[in-house]
Amino acid sequence: MWKLSALLVHILLLGFLTLIYYKTSIINGMRPQAAHRHLGLEPPADRLVIFLIDGLRAESLFRQNLSAVPQLKNMFLDRGLMGISRGHAPTETRPGHIAIFGGFDEDAASAMTNFKSNPTVFDTVLNRTSGATWAWGAKSVLQFFKLLPDGGVPINLDMHTPLDFTESYQRQQWTYDKVRKLLDNLESEPAGNKLSAVFLVDFENIHGVGNASKTNSKEFLKAIDNTETVVKLYDLFEHIFEDSRTVYLLTSDHGMTDKGTHGGDSQFEIETPFVFWGAGIKRVESPTSGVQLVNSDGFPMQLQKLKQTQLAPLMSALIGLPPPMNNRAMLPLGLMNVTVKYEAYSLHLNALQVLAQAERVLELKQRSQIYSWLPRFERLDRRRIQQYKEQFHKQMQLGCCDEAIICSQEMIHLALECIEYYRVYYRIPLAVACLATYLGWFYYLLAKQTRSMSAPKQNWISPTNIMLLLLEIVVLLACYLDRVPCCISFYLLVPLPAWMFALQQRGMNSGCVRAPIIQLAWIGGTVVLLIGTYFFQQLISLGFLIMVCANNGRAFTRAPRLRFWLWLALVALLTGFTVKRPDFGHNSPYLLCLSMLVTMLRPLLLSERHACRVWLINGAALLLGAYQVHQRLCKKELCPVLQVIAWGYVCYALISIPYSDTKTPRHRVQLILFNLSTIYTLTSLSYESMFMQLLCTEFLLGVQVHEDYKQSAVEDSEEDDEQTPDKSLTPEGHINRSYRYAVLILIYAYFSMIGTGMLPNINSLDASVARIFVSDCSMILIGFIYVLKLMIPIIIIMSSMYAFCAHARQNLCGIFICIFLICDVLCLYFFFFVRNSGSWRNIRDSLSQQLIVHGLPMLLAIFSWLPKQLLSAIPLTMLPMLRWKSAIHLEQPGQSQA
Repeated sequence: MWKLSALLVHILLLGFLTLIYYKTSIINGMRPQAAHRHLGLEPPADRLVIFLIDGLRAESLFRQNLSAVPQLKNMFLDRGLMGISRGHAPTETRPGHIAIFGGFDEDAASAMTNFKSNPTVFDTVLNRTSGATWAWGAKSVLQFFKLLPDGGVPINLDMHTPLDFTESYQRQQWTYDKVRKLLDNLESEPAGNKLSAVFLVDFENIHGVGNASKTNSKEFLKAIDNTETVVKLYDLFEHIFEDSRTVYLLTSDHGMTDKGTHGGDSQFEIETPFVFWGAGIKRVESPTSGVQLVNSDGFPMQLQKLKQTQLAPLMSALIGLPPPMNNRAMLPLGLMNVTVKYEAYSLHLNALQVLAQAERVLELKQRSQIYSWLPRFERLDRRRIQQYKEQFHKQMQLGCCDEAIICSQEMIHLALECIEYYRVYYRIPLAVACLATYLGWFYYLLAKQTRSMSAPKQNWISPTNIMLLLLEIVVLLACYLDRVPCCISFYLLVPLPAWMFALQQRGMNSGCVRAPIIQLAWIGGTVVLLIGTYFFQQLISLGFLIMVCANNGRAFTRAPRLRFWLWLALVALLTGFTVKRPDFGHNSPYLLCLSMLVTMLRPLLLSERHACRVWLINGAALLLGAYQVHQRLCKKELCPVLQVIAWGYVCYALISIPYSDTKTPRHRVQLILFNLSTIYTLTSLSYESMFMQLLCTEFLLGVQVHEDYKQSAVEDSEEDDEQTPDKSLTPEGHINRSYRYAVLILIYAYFSMIGTGMLPNINSLDASVARIFVSDCSMILIGFIYVLKLMIPIIIIMSSMYAFCAHARQNLCGIFICIFLICDVLCLYFFFFVRNSGSWRNIRDSLSQQLIVHGLPMLLAIFSWLPKQLLSAIPLTMLPMLRWKSAIHLEQPGQSQA
């Protein structure tokens, strides 16, 4: 029952984490502002054509006076306004597109979906056009704009997939043909060339080449130079629309490093080029004419500098649209070839749009009945917003456009401060509530550890619980009066019931902490080691070496046998491998075949005895897996029947173990290792199955070495502490031994994750682990296979402990309490160091840390029943159809029957 409470508490703690650090900041519920034509202002352009080249960095385009794009150089220098737009990490495709078309930086909530899907609905330039929007490009990019709010105009997305083309020129020809077909249709319509529309042409060839090779390579430079499609499309638009009312933009969503990677916050990754030309663009002197270059690469000195998010309000103003409703960027001035009045009203619409978001936040906050008693943003309210509107119109009537522009800029800054103030308004109360919940959970674990099973608990009706209940009612009333959102109110109410539940666990006549110094030493030392492991993964090798040697420390005092030297060699091999882990590649069919061979040879070399059917079925499963992997590598469809057989084998391998005819614990553990190793190999991509089998073999050899020591100790009439009955142990001895097994389980768990490469690659859930089980990307099935692969080494280790260690069987609850104490202290540490902004890798690393430290104890609690079932004494003859046969009982150490 207490494990269910542990699962519930960890789910709540993950909820705290999500609400504090990954809550969406997008504000909805506003109305779009008026368009320029509604204000009597004629925009300089009717159409906007955007050429977006995925992965093109500023340095690659502007190097040596645009020599990388000779076909575009003259047009850009003669007609263009060039500059650098500075993006924001993470420099990924979706965040870049949102910044360009939405006008705001990527929302932190997207980290939960690996920046691949929309956490909430947001507004963009594409769905605010007065005519229509057309977009051509890759499905992986354009699908970001499927779920946009209804702007009254259709968004026509024409997408392709990587399998549609084999060469880059085919993709460009497809794009040109699609655009030409559309423009021919528009030309045939009577009013086709009068539409106010947005055309987005998304190129991904640069991004693909950049990922495959370095950005200074010949292939990459050739891909940049392959820009005749842009020139042809420009000529096509100019031919169809001859009214000189089209504005063009060439830009990129993010840059790349010299190695072709992106996602971080380096200069090459966040600096992207932009080039405007056409209607409404103010021509300035060419930034490269008569200017000395900064360095030998020819990077020009004079370029316009913008934030990437500022492109959204600028594009909107050029075609007479209000900025997107979720835009938080300020319109850059001096770049449009328009009157000062038009520029002032464009910035005014920008200010009204940002103020609308602030008003929406204030509206939600002012519903509170105790609003005046609580902290609030004093410098902005409805009265101040109304004063700004009146002041702007008054200044425009007096012809003071410059003063009106300055007033609008001040209000935008003020509104953004107000939005940010209320975005983190509940962060401190939630953090305090989370910390109080952690402390209550620690108290619960320590009280449960101290109280004996037969000791009575505290009564629910006590003065302390009554006070906590009254305080809970006060908090509930405060949340109701303040109109706190339901989700936040729920988590603010969590700590007090958690403490009531924890106080009830304390024994009537027992203390709250037993052996605090011993517990502090175990928890502190293990937590420091695991924290260091996340930053320097070689440290787990030191912890593993110390722990396994200490676990079998007395074996070093005896005359060593051959088994001892073999065990010591395995320890050295595993330790050295994780200290200097070779790069065998993420996916190696040759090492996978070798792993399958090792899976079959290892039991033979160790003289394990298995039934003939076990050898045949496991061998057939490995052959089937090898065939399916070969089919996958050849990009052939898998037969559904073979996938069903693979799933059937997994079920058989697990279910058949309790019903096997093994008669000793050692034979049962060997069968568990053989079957689960086969399942693990079927989910492997490279060498990881060999490492897992060596690790489990090392543990079993360590158990045998310990047994050898016990036999020699009995011969010498020495007492072994492992054979000391638990009833004769002191309370401190009980706790010390429970922590010993708890730390051993955690060390083996982290060591297996690092040695097999799962922890270093935890950021990306590789669907290849389930390649022989599922054909499509079913995240539920892939996640199940991934978790099973993660837990198989731990299940084998725990099964061995249950089989050979009496204390582990008899004190399972105490061991898991120690595991939760260590892991939850680790969770509390990482709670204060969550990173929800910056580079993609830092965000994903931080999120992965939280998922691992919270998920590992939960998974251990969930899977703790499995080793018991695998070791249960249910022989095959107990099946209903075989009851006429005699029963075969499985004997375990210290018990007549299991």
